[in-house]
Formats: sequence, C-alpha cells, structure tokens
Amino acid sequence: MMSRSLIVLATFSASAAHAAMPLAPHQAVYNLSLASESSGIVDAEGRIAMALKTDKCGVYDLDYRFVARFQQEQEFTLTDQQTNSTENLAGTEFEFTTKTFVDGSPEKEIRGAAHQEGETTKVAMQSPVERQFDLPRSAFPMQHTAELIAHAKAGERIVETKLFDGDDDAEKLLTSTAIITPNLTPAAGAAAAMPEPAAPASGKPDPSSAPGEGAQPAPTAAIQKLLAGLASWRISEAYYNSDSDPDGMPVFQTSYVLYENGVSDSLRLDFGSYVLTGSLNQLDLFDATRCQ
Repeated sequence: MMSRSLIVLATFSASAAHAAMPLAPHQAVYNLSLASESSGIVDAEGRIAMALKTDKCGVYDLDYRFVARFQQEQEFTLTDQQTNSTENLAGTEFEFTTKTFVDGSPEKEIRGAAHQEGETTKVAMQSPVERQFDLPRSAFPMQHTAELIAHAKAGERIVETKLFDGDDDAEKLLTSTAIITPNLTPAAGAAAAMPEPAAPASGKPDPSSAPGEGAQPAPTAAIQKLLAGLASWRISEAYYNSDSDPDGMPVFQTSYVLYENGVSDSLRLDFGSYVLTGSLNQLDLFDATRCQ
C-alpha cells in the first residue's frame, strides 16, 4: 500500500546496503473503523481498495482509493481520495495523480512527476500549480516499502529515510522513522470475520460501498492460505516534516503488518485527531510479468 492511506539509523541513499526484491502484484481491500477520536467525531468507517500491478515490464502501477465517512453529531462527511501512480522498479522514476472529493464534489487534484538525479530528487508538478523544485534524494513509495522489507530481512530494527509520496507540500521535507519488530501472529490472524462488499460488475473493488453492504463472510481462511509461510514484521512508522510539533510529535503515525511480498495487514492510521484501524478483507495475488 502507499505510505502515510508503508527504510539502520541512516537516510536511504542510492547505495543502500541491501538489495530490494520486487513487490508482488496484488489486489487488496481493507475495512476500517474508528478506534479513537478527540475532535468531535462520534463515528467513522472507511475502506481502502488498492491494486498493485506490473503489467508493464519494470514498472509498478498503483491504483489506490481511500473512502471514509465521518459523523460529527448529526453531520456526515464523505471523503474520497483516488490515487493512480507509476514507479519503476529501480525507484528512479515516479508519476502520480491524486484526486480528492468531499461529499461527491471535487476538492483538489495533485498531479506531477519526479525522478532521481544523483543525490537530488527533481519534482515537476502540473497541478494544483505548475512548478518545479528539488529535494534531497527521497525514496518513492514502492521503493520505500521494498527497502523496509530488505532491512527487516537483514535484522535491522530502526530505519530512517527521506520520502517523496506526491505531496504538493513536499518542500516541507517529509521523513520517516520506522521501528521493525518480528510479527508473531499467524498470517492474517488479526483479521476478524468482516463483511465483504458485493463485487461490482467490473470486478474491481469499490471502496465507496459501506462495510456491511452485500455482506458475506470474509475469506479469512483463503487470505491465510495466500500468506502462509511468508515472513512478516510489525512496522511502526512515524512521519515528520517542518510542521511537526516542536516537542517531536509526528504529523502522522501508522502501524501495520508487512509481509515479505509487500502485502500489508492489521492497519492502524493515526491522523492526530482520530485513529482508524482495520484489516484485510479481500486479497488476490497476480502473476508477475516476465520481462524478456
């Protein structure tokens, strides 16, 4: 999944000590619910649907959608974030488009591209404002996930990196500190039986339908079978930028179980004023494209 919806006490650079393996192409759906709040939110539910594919040789294509409904007293708000991105396996080229809707109305569109050039990440934004700027070399989302797995396999427990995930406020210099611990729970064992949405006619997961609509028992056993035998780790990750609290509090925190093929489960998303938690509700693994 994208970091922030994801490497030794040193910033990731082009000369990383551990080679990253390609991530498995897959499709996943997560149901989310409100775990805690402090901003007047009395209820919330959401869904993340994502598909990571490698149909083009040497390129990750990510289709990511995060829909959430919030209740504050008698008021309801529906947010819908839709991201499409491509990133090459080398982690040197990244293109992205993110559209955000609130109650069905367009709120914001972010579109641009970035590439690595030496120790610099060069960013060209097309929307919301056309502009170009340079960052210290920063890892892209898929590269970040692959490197976390590589560091975890090497037995490292604390990983720091500079990141660029397509944020139009990137000049605030996003960084991440990840704490990695072995995951001792069975594959998908934390995933309770959650209602599964009826599949749309296209066959593509639709996160906009509320959890519980078209309810069927979640294929927990099937998910466990797909992930059986894979190494996994609990990742606790904190994100910082120039807006971070002077006392050291991050702008966003998350924790999740990360499998060695790149699949995530048991999500906790801490936005500061509220926390959402959830688990895998649906998982499909695809065959990787064989490059000639």
